[in-house]
Amino acid sequence: MPKTIVFGFVRSLHDLFTAMWIGGLLTTAFTFMPVFKEAKEKIKGLGAVLISYQKRLGTIALISIIGLWITGLLLGNQSPAYSGFMNFSNTYNILLSVKHLLIFVMILVAIYRRFVLGKNIQSFDARQQKIYGMFLMVNALLGVIVLFLSGISSAMG
Repeated sequence: MPKTIVFGFVRSLHDLFTAMWIGGLLTTAFTFMPVFKEAKEKIKGLGAVLISYQKRLGTIALISIIGLWITGLLLGNQSPAYSGFMNFSNTYNILLSVKHLLIFVMILVAIYRRFVLGKNIQSFDARQQKIYGMFLMVNALLGVIVLFLSGISSAMG
C-alpha cells in the first residue's frame, strides 16, 4: 500500500505541474492575450502588466518543467513498458518519445518568444504582435497534443 500512495503522490505532482504549465499557456493564449489585444490602446500601462504577467508565468513554467522532469523520471520507473528515454522499441515508448520531442520544441519556442521576440514587447508594431501571438498559439497547440499523448500513454502504461 505505501508504494501505491507514493506512486499516486508522484503522479499527482506530475499532473499538477502539467496543469500549471500547459494550463497557464492555454489561459494566456485563449483568454489573456485576446483581452490584452482589445484593451491595449484603452488602458495605459497595460504593456507593463503583460511583461509582469509573462515573467511570473515564465517562473511557473520553469518550476513546472523541472518538476515534470523529476516526476517523469520517477514515473518512468513504474511502468513495465518503459525501456528508456527516447526509445522507440514499442508503442508506449514511441508515444513518450514523441511527447518528449514536442516538449523540447515547446521549450525552444518559449525561449525564442520570450527572450528574442519579447525583449521589446512594449514597442511592438502590429506585425510583431501577430508573430508573437502566432508563436504563443503554436505552443498552445503543441501543449494540447502533448496532453493527448500523455493521456494515451497513461492508458497504455
